[in-house]
Amino acid sequence: MNAFRLIRSARFALLLLFPAALFAKAEVLIDFKQISRDPDGTVFKCYQYTFGDWGSGKVIDLRGKGALVQAPSGKGGLGENKTLVKFDKTPLVDLHFIIGNANQAKAISFSLTDKDGTEQSWEIPIGELPRGTDQRVRLDLTKSSSEQKPGKTPGMDLKKILTWQVRGDYADPKVEVLLIELIGQK
Repeated sequence: MNAFRLIRSARFALLLLFPAALFAKAEVLIDFKQISRDPDGTVFKCYQYTFGDWGSGKVIDLRGKGALVQAPSGKGGLGENKTLVKFDKTPLVDLHFIIGNANQAKAISFSLTDKDGTEQSWEIPIGELPRGTDQRVRLDLTKSSSEQKPGKTPGMDLKKILTWQVRGDYADPKVEVLLIELIGQK
């Protein structure tokens, strides 16, 4: 009799867990928290470069927390060329970040460039979001906010992404944002 109850309880527990398995699973595509240093002093982080007003030490890598952008304006960004991130596997992504108290910028953007030169951006309005709290903004990589360069073949080829960037809005207000991670939704 006890064995029967145990089996019935186990079946009931599995039934309760089954719907959770149907929900989307998240995969961290870009982890701004992951920073390491080799004994020779080489630093490894998820982005390769900074540019414009975000360069020259305006992006501070905080191990376990993220990449803190403290730039005098939105005229810059950070990114990676020849990326190995597989954006085609997770076309829905969430950018996880925190807006700093000193932020005055109205927007940032996430940009991709594919192998044939198509460059598209997804604008992320941040001016009205609360400061100091976790923010997760969902981006559909199949529907960009704008296309800067059309490339040779129309549309973004998510299987052949060469470059990703997080950029300012190219306006004067000060930017203070802690970039935490870009999470792909499966």
